Amino acid sequence: MPTIAALKLRFREELVGAYPGLEIDHFFAMAAYEVLGYSRAQLQINQNETVEDYKVEKMVSILKGLQRNEPIQYLLGFCDFYGLKFKVNSHVLIPRPETEELVRWVLDESGDSIQNILDLGTGSGCIAISLKKAMPHAQVFGVDKSVEALNLAQQNARINDVSMEFFGFDILKQESMGFMNFDIMVSNPPYVTYEDKERMEKNVLDFEPHIALFAPEDDPLIFYRNIVDLAEGHLKKGGKIFFEINESFGPEIRSLLMDRGFTSVEIRKDLNGRFRMAKGIKT
Repeated sequence: MPTIAALKLRFREELVGAYPGLEIDHFFAMAAYEVLGYSRAQLQINQNETVEDYKVEKMVSILKGLQRNEPIQYLLGFCDFYGLKFKVNSHVLIPRPETEELVRWVLDESGDSIQNILDLGTGSGCIAISLKKAMPHAQVFGVDKSVEALNLAQQNARINDVSMEFFGFDILKQESMGFMNFDIMVSNPPYVTYEDKERMEKNVLDFEPHIALFAPEDDPLIFYRNIVDLAEGHLKKGGKIFFEINESFGPEIRSLLMDRGFTSVEIRKDLNGRFRMAKGIKT
């Protein structure tokens, strides 16, 4: 049976050239924590410990997946987001740090008076569940057209011990939501253009769901327009709408919100200095 140190060396030798050295070590630490239950410090202390065969098989399976460029989050079946743990699979996007910034902005703009929140295109449920965890007094709803995504979001709600409702809804069909009204509507819709495709990482293109990534080539703002249409009937007066956006769309999103009568429209930079978030208040 190999030692922990030998397994780490195998990761380095078989992934060299495919990933930077520090990233390989990070992948190994993530895999070892999941399979062996050891933190980084414990891995160092116990580096000469032998690893049982069935655990070696799990580690090697992750290694082989990395050689195929599969995202480590899909290989492990989870990722961390806003201090919480979420199950992920190929039916949903892997939550990004930029989206954590969107959640933080929503929370900064919210108070105890917030009663109802709607997350459109919820995917794994990371936005909706993070908001519910931080605002347990609020009713939070998540909608998505993907049955597989909704099933996963419901699992993530249970994992994170929150009670909330997810249901099927297709943003592009402009369906009615009945008498439901919301204080906040938030969405991270598909916004990647086909022009962006050439600059994207191969593991994103090969493994993450294109339906959640790409906006229609002939109308890349259609999701935003339809959500604003929905907000006209279901966002309360004084309610706030938040979007994650393609940095190329900032001026268009600003115009869209202002043309529909939203005030205090703001396009905000993320921590990397890119305009990736938008907010407006309904009058």
